[in-house]
Amino acid sequence: MKKKSNVTVFIEVYNEELRIESCLRSFQWADEIIIFDKHSTDRTRDIASKLATEVLLVPFCEGSENVVNNICGHSSKEWCLFATASSLMHPDLVDEIIKYTTDLKFDFDVIGMPYAIYSMGIRSNRSPFFVSHKHTLIRRSKLKLSTKLHNEISYVGDKVFDIPFINEDAVLYHCTHKNVESLLAHEVRYTKYEASQDSSLNSAKAFWAIWRAVIVVLFRRKSFLLGWNGVALSLGYVTYFIIRFLFVWESNRRGGDVIYSELRNKIDALWNERH
Repeated sequence: MKKKSNVTVFIEVYNEELRIESCLRSFQWADEIIIFDKHSTDRTRDIASKLATEVLLVPFCEGSENVVNNICGHSSKEWCLFATASSLMHPDLVDEIIKYTTDLKFDFDVIGMPYAIYSMGIRSNRSPFFVSHKHTLIRRSKLKLSTKLHNEISYVGDKVFDIPFINEDAVLYHCTHKNVESLLAHEVRYTKYEASQDSSLNSAKAFWAIWRAVIVVLFRRKSFLLGWNGVALSLGYVTYFIIRFLFVWESNRRGGDVIYSELRNKIDALWNERH
């Protein structure tokens, strides 16, 4: 019989038939798995329905506001864990998590899980994408939700406990950007969405964010010490902020679609005069 964990796992998905089964198998230890499916057009929903507690259809969106808008009423457990289709959980880490989430004397509201981000197949603490712990295992009463991209899930209070690393394998894995094409596609999609949704993001802020990203890769992470892998990761990381700046800049000006249309009309009119 499966040991109770006191945890509900939430995952928002869209067309993830290639990854969703392995993902869900590594979360079968949870008491509940709630899937928010953004009307996938592949086999995602069929696969998820066999492994999840509940699969809910939600509108398509680029961000994760569906989780924010629909979480109420779909969790009966004290702890909420937020994952993605790119997530995998090592069994040894699960044993540690359950030890804390089922302990009535555990006096913390947020659990930081040892975390390993793979970007284009590379994992390193020199990577600009490196984060040592993922703080998305939160008591339901302490959840702080937002529709702002990359900041949807947070918490109130400062009772945070980081699980010590058992070994380098016993972690929550995030397998993102399988190749350059995938990285660029995600960056274009997310930066365009962020530029259109965040009214506080202007050209100046977006520009200086590029230089902060450069500082991260050159001085904080020293990613160049990874050789060409580090160079590639650094360029991929900084590119996100460059693309975001371009979308923010573009949103505040008359774009080529307007100018070129006016130019075509002008030239058409001139040629009409010739006839």
